[in-house]
Amino acid sequence: MIWLYRTFMSVVLALVYPYGRLRAAFGSKLWRGRLGLIDPRDETDIWMHAASVGETKVLSYLIAYLREKKPDLRIHFTVITSTGFQTARSTFCEADDTPVTVSFFSLDANIAVKRTLDRLRPKMVVVAETEIWPNLIAQCSARSIPLVLVNGRMSESSFGRYRLITKPLSSLLSRYSRFFFKTEQDQERYAHFGVKPEKSVVAGDMKFDAPLLPRSEDGIRQMRHQLGVTEEQFIFVAGSTRPGEEEILLDAYRAVRDNHPRIRLVLAPRHLERLNEIRALLESRNITYYLYGQKPLEDAVILIERMGILNDIYMAADLAFVGGTLVDIGGHNILEPVWAGTPVLFGPYLNNVTEAAEYITDHDYGQRVESSEEMTALLEEIISGARTFERKTADHPAHSAAAEAGSYILEQLCHA
Repeated sequence: MIWLYRTFMSVVLALVYPYGRLRAAFGSKLWRGRLGLIDPRDETDIWMHAASVGETKVLSYLIAYLREKKPDLRIHFTVITSTGFQTARSTFCEADDTPVTVSFFSLDANIAVKRTLDRLRPKMVVVAETEIWPNLIAQCSARSIPLVLVNGRMSESSFGRYRLITKPLSSLLSRYSRFFFKTEQDQERYAHFGVKPEKSVVAGDMKFDAPLLPRSEDGIRQMRHQLGVTEEQFIFVAGSTRPGEEEILLDAYRAVRDNHPRIRLVLAPRHLERLNEIRALLESRNITYYLYGQKPLEDAVILIERMGILNDIYMAADLAFVGGTLVDIGGHNILEPVWAGTPVLFGPYLNNVTEAAEYITDHDYGQRVESSEEMTALLEEIISGARTFERKTADHPAHSAAAEAGSYILEQLCHA
């Protein structure tokens, strides 16, 4: 089956080569990468590969760890998609001192892969999550280049499909030097294809190694001032709210305010076109409010009517709630307040953010609430000091997924 794949990819390369070569001659970065016509390098320590934006962000945390330990590490980064390419360029190439170069990933055809390896001359190849490219794997094996999978995962549907090609897949995976998996379930699924325990580590999800947002006490004071909130008041910000959630939040807010008048509620809807709808809701309940940027009103709800400032508000808040979780949406980014150093509450609808919710509750960075009544009781406990949460710090724990994989990579490079 592998020979069939290789034949197919060779045919694809032959068909697109004339067009791609012409486009590359006129400066197309996409086709220069696809055909392996990237600029030659004297030598590369690591060739890192990601499929798109999500994997690029994950690998950026690994690169941050590696560069912290070895600033002069020479890394070449490849991606498949245009959005991933733009993300990688803005992430790695804006700083003048970065030794990271970026290009598009080559077609997984023998000639293109050989050309890329000849020009990069990497000591190691690191791929993210589910990237399995037979010709790249074969070429790395033939050249004795260590191949490492980080943040490895395998969904249930992928596992079912891969079982149809167990023998060829097992042969490919046997050529990897080391695997770093997100979960034990991922490790077990790969073990079905012959990945030995001594070559694999359950390191956790690298996306949870994202650095804290830069925190400035002056910036926090300025944001609280812009919100019209005093130092003594308790800011509860509800971000990315959806229809049906504001009612629940307002019920809890009014119940808590009777006993704790220092609470201030900030509402930031997911879609700004809903502002009139939310204003009508507030007015129907005789709740005083004002828009961010307007003259503050004492003890009123603050309604956010602009984009791009939510993370700064999270940073200035005492507690956050992230929407899409109290109604059947599946959840928005519940990690955003955590990276801002603020505890977070969220509802039971978590289909899109299941792993993030587990991470938050496991580390006591926040808590799940099921209803307005449960939120009211929890808010009472938090404001009174009876319930506290951990806050994520800037420290890079030695047991993080990035540190686990990074330590192995640096150790192997020392012996390369």
